Amino acid sequence: MLKHIDSIIVGVYFVVVFIAGYFVSRYYKKAPAAEFITGGRDRTWYQIALALFAMAADPAIIALCGLGFLWGFYIIQWNSVHMWFTAWFAAMFFVPIYWRSKIVTTPEYLEKRFSLPCRILFSLLLTCALVVTLAGAVYLGALLLGNVLGWSLWPSVILISVIIGFYVILGGMKTVLAMDFYQGIFVVITLIIVLVAVVTNVGGLKVLAQSTVISDAGVKMGTIVPASDWSLTTKTFFPWQAIATWAPITGLAWLVCNFSMAQRLLAARSERDAQKGLLGVAILAVFYPLASFIVGCLMRIKMPDVPHDEAFVVAIMTFVPEGLRGLLIAGLMAALLSTVDGMLTASSALFAGDFYSQVIRKGAQPPELKKVVRIAEVVTIFLALALVPVFQAASSVMGLIQDFYAYVFGVVIAIYLIGMFTRRIAPWSGFIAMVSSVAFTIALDIFTDINFAYLGVLSSIVTVVIFFALSVFEQKRTAAVDLENLTVYTLSDAKGPWVGLKAWPGLWKWALALGASWFVFSYGWETLMGYLASS
Repeated sequence: MLKHIDSIIVGVYFVVVFIAGYFVSRYYKKAPAAEFITGGRDRTWYQIALALFAMAADPAIIALCGLGFLWGFYIIQWNSVHMWFTAWFAAMFFVPIYWRSKIVTTPEYLEKRFSLPCRILFSLLLTCALVVTLAGAVYLGALLLGNVLGWSLWPSVILISVIIGFYVILGGMKTVLAMDFYQGIFVVITLIIVLVAVVTNVGGLKVLAQSTVISDAGVKMGTIVPASDWSLTTKTFFPWQAIATWAPITGLAWLVCNFSMAQRLLAARSERDAQKGLLGVAILAVFYPLASFIVGCLMRIKMPDVPHDEAFVVAIMTFVPEGLRGLLIAGLMAALLSTVDGMLTASSALFAGDFYSQVIRKGAQPPELKKVVRIAEVVTIFLALALVPVFQAASSVMGLIQDFYAYVFGVVIAIYLIGMFTRRIAPWSGFIAMVSSVAFTIALDIFTDINFAYLGVLSSIVTVVIFFALSVFEQKRTAAVDLENLTVYTLSDAKGPWVGLKAWPGLWKWALALGASWFVFSYGWETLMGYLASS
């Protein structure tokens, strides 16, 4: 158990966040009501990159370390999809359409492109996924405080919820963006310190290269080459077959269809800043799991009897001196808070924008929506608290969350890509395809043992097939005004399909460089492991 000094440091961190949240909220108190929900559009590219990173780097840092402990370093390839595909693809195609269509929430695009029922369905599915993820993040954070500081579960859950609820409800999205920028920096520093401490104390990367320990996937712990498994019911975590199929689908959906991420993206001061922010977060989103995976692999080699989910915490307790440990735990709490506040703002904004103003009270104005968002945030916090016992009973927190993503993201990215890359207008085909595919995926999950990654892939394929099969029978509407600024071929000021080059002509160079750099890194890593193993 950590000493009292570490508990004091974490406690001081919570107090600092509470006070900082109050003063930042006061600073933005006079911001227009609309900016309370959207955060305004005034963030630079590096602020967007750090805000997106802070949203992505949640308590899963600990879970990712556990995955590295079990499966080995190769699963970093799952995250690398942001460097070689999703970031530049989103910057090239999604951002230009988002900017010109002037959407406020991501489900709003589906209404403009297909129909209101499509928007409401996606918003409902996404809200459920966000609330579940929020509850899971709070639960993981409470477990962390319990495991390393000895704090009780429910007081920790309530404390985290109160602190987040306080500054989110008081200051809205502008406060969240300001807080997440600094917390993102704190998370980066935390990961660097833990990585350096572990690598230095165990004898360097040479230990990883020379180890004969074989991961649960049957490959060396230090290899970056993914394991192979062709079985649809595989238990292997992300073999290369899943990396090549499900990773691009879920990665793209998480980055630009998931409103908790897109909400930050849409706060950029310009289209170009949003594009640069995406490429910036692509690098950061690979760095943080890289650090976690290396720590996990080294802990498997040095302390194979440690429970895999506790490997990161044990590493901190073993290799980091007292006092600094508390600071690092506070850094992990920063990752937690920046994720939970994003889930809270996104789910509440979805309710206000896609349910309240579209179904309950059409045409509601920003001041009224501001009040609705605050009420929704309070309700969401209580819903998250109610879900904590579900996670306590679940065999795997990450497994439960991944199931929800498989239900939603495969369907959503398919319908988005259909909307952006075809001129076909078939509103009812889109809605029926979404409903059918979600039902199909849930049925497969219940009645088969298919790996969740392949469930997501199958749901995407089924969505596309059903849409095009049904759209043949819908009345054709091809008026240009129906599709203006909604597809890559119908933007008002940019010729398709490479519409992202309009705002940032050099994007294609950075896209090639970023993708190539990852493959160079992969080759370099494998070469380094071979050299260290033979030295």
